[in-house]
Amino acid sequence: MKLKNVSVLLCVMPGLAMASTDLTTIYQQAAATNGTYLAAEQTYKAASYGVPISRAVLLPNLTLAADTAVTHISPGPAGYPNSNGYTLTLTQPLLNLGGWYSYTQAEATYRQAAVTYAQAAQSLIMTTASSYFNVLEAQDQLRYAEANQQSLAEQMTQTDAQYKVGIKALTDVESTRASYESAIATTVADQNNLNNAIVSLAVVTGQPEKDLASLKQNFPLLKPKPADMKAWVDFGLKNNLALQSAQLQSQIDKLGIRVTEMTGYVPTINVSGSYQNASGSSSTVDTPISDENARYTTKAGEVALNWNVFSGGQTYATVKQNQYTYQAGVANQTQTSRQTDTNVSQAYLNVLSDISQIQAYGQAVISGQVSLRAMKAGYLVGTRTIVDVLTQQSNLFSSQQLYAQAIYNYINDTLNLKEQAGLLGPQDITAVNAWLVPAQATPVATHSAS
Repeated sequence: MKLKNVSVLLCVMPGLAMASTDLTTIYQQAAATNGTYLAAEQTYKAASYGVPISRAVLLPNLTLAADTAVTHISPGPAGYPNSNGYTLTLTQPLLNLGGWYSYTQAEATYRQAAVTYAQAAQSLIMTTASSYFNVLEAQDQLRYAEANQQSLAEQMTQTDAQYKVGIKALTDVESTRASYESAIATTVADQNNLNNAIVSLAVVTGQPEKDLASLKQNFPLLKPKPADMKAWVDFGLKNNLALQSAQLQSQIDKLGIRVTEMTGYVPTINVSGSYQNASGSSSTVDTPISDENARYTTKAGEVALNWNVFSGGQTYATVKQNQYTYQAGVANQTQTSRQTDTNVSQAYLNVLSDISQIQAYGQAVISGQVSLRAMKAGYLVGTRTIVDVLTQQSNLFSSQQLYAQAIYNYINDTLNLKEQAGLLGPQDITAVNAWLVPAQATPVATHSAS
């Protein structure tokens, strides 16, 4: 099965009309304003000119030199003889192996710049999506914290009323109050986390965003396809951008050795021709010409060899330095390959783990809600203690927190898997965006297995 023809993310149903700011809009804003991404784009464009700059050394070079002069000789003829002329010189390298390898190295550098730019594009997608869903997760966590605080407030009011009529003990009131005060602190912390998440998203887009579209209810949980971790790893080893960049760097370093060797050890041969047109005094005449209207032309051609026979050991030392640099690049490439293998494998397993956790925590929330109602009913009739109620309330809140965390981990890990495999692109933003609904609906995200 060809992995590149299969997407982990699936667009489910046409997207609803968004009255609020959705993920696609956020991504478009980030792509237009994010400084890191724009800097990478300009760096890539600058690198594109390295190729013609290096190629110019191998192409003909035409120069024009012109001069005009007035000469006064004393004692001598009256007046100020004038001389003027121009010289055209055309030079074509016949042998310049150092220039050729520099040109080849520039092409490899340009390809690496393209990969670096693609990495920046993928990084922007991940940063935008992660920042966006960090806000949604913080909103969910805050809602759960506020619901927990409200439930404990009601429990405290009820217990206090029962204490006043002598049904419950003071310890029940104080235990409930302690849990309620702790819930207030958690709510304050979650509100601060939400504020921080909003600020972090603003750093990506360049402006604060409000009313973000939320996850729809029963969004699908899609397992990676193909369901073969080795297929994902093999694909990642061919397409991971960080690995491609490391491979190109090794190639650039290897070419650097050849550039130094060819420049330092091999002569250059150039063929050149010149045409000179002058009047009056000429650079080829030692004495002034009395006839200022006379014109003279000179044509010349030559083949020149230039060989830097010895440069104080600089060439040898530079070659050795470049060889060590190349070996370092090879080692880095090997390590990046191993890291890619690990990253793809972990990302694949994380997606599967996230799906299982969402299903488990989702059921834990449902069971916890039922259990809490039963505990409260049992406490009213005296079969359960306040400790039982508060413990179950805490367990429910913990399950809700973990449930929200697992949901957004799944989305981020799904995108991360595609990034590690070299598949991540703007189309994945569009796919995930189909899972969103307008903010005014503000549903707590649930899921359906697929």
